[in-house]
Amino acid sequence: MSRLLQRQNSPARSAAIAASLGAAVLLPVIVNRGLLEDFSRVFVLILAVLGVNLLTSTTGLISLGHGVFVGIGAFSMANLLDQNIPVIVALVLATAVAGFAGMIVALPALRVRGPYLALITLGLSIMFPPIGRRLGRFTGSALGRSVNVDGFDPPDFLRLDDHPHIWNYVVCLMVVSVWFLLTRNLLNSRIGRAIRASKDHEHAAAAFGVNLAMAKTGTFGISAAMAGTAGALQAIIDPYLNTNDYDWALSLKLYTSAVIGGLGSLLGAVVGAVIYVGLPWLNEVLGLLDSPSLAFGLGLLIVIIAAPNGVVGLLTRFAKKSARSQHDG
Repeated sequence: MSRLLQRQNSPARSAAIAASLGAAVLLPVIVNRGLLEDFSRVFVLILAVLGVNLLTSTTGLISLGHGVFVGIGAFSMANLLDQNIPVIVALVLATAVAGFAGMIVALPALRVRGPYLALITLGLSIMFPPIGRRLGRFTGSALGRSVNVDGFDPPDFLRLDDHPHIWNYVVCLMVVSVWFLLTRNLLNSRIGRAIRASKDHEHAAAAFGVNLAMAKTGTFGISAAMAGTAGALQAIIDPYLNTNDYDWALSLKLYTSAVIGGLGSLLGAVVGAVIYVGLPWLNEVLGLLDSPSLAFGLGLLIVIIAAPNGVVGLLTRFAKKSARSQHDG
């Protein structure tokens, strides 16, 4: 069994994920509306980061353009809702559109190696806002567009009509949880092992019948679909979209968060997203630096130097040392 699977199945990680889920369930009871809306946005970020994490950790491909797929999911969701399509159906379709777009973008990955795919995806993220502004009705041009969320109402038995922020939060939590479950099952499956084999030992994997092209394009499509779902959720909780929100900076934010949290770990996606959002907030509360970007940049340098394998990797190393010390004692 691979080291990745060992990490995913460790009791400490299972306990951490269970504790995180428990805290997430209790949040609507203990925080105010504004803070709960912020947590909903964090869930959106976590899901997009999970897609980047899955892609890089299993295939070794680096994407600096996943913000594009978030945008595709968001604008697809908005246009599908305009057609009075039920929200759940629109969410699935928007996810599928982003996933299909990801598979198309992944085709060059079959011919390039190293930093070239990263440059291709970075180029796409740079081009997306100006191209989007030219799509008029689809994106609302330069002014952006609003999203019709009138059909996104909570069931009557929940009695949340006066608390739409709680309903938004619950939906985000449920959708992200489903994606986490699907990702874990994928990593633990025969297909997941084949995908990882295509990263570590391409020639050996091909000799054993692994379709390298399908493994890479399929994984890219799945990761893009996750980003598309994140965009669709964002369109619901923040029903105003602008192409400028899906530029290269968002893509870089997603990749940076994945690395900070720890590639190859489901929990790493959560930790990375929380750190990205939390560092500027903590700096503002403590009044340390006058620039959020400076605070995050400095925090990023500290994290990378102290934890080259990500925060989750650092915690895992400490846990192993502690376990060895107790065993030796």
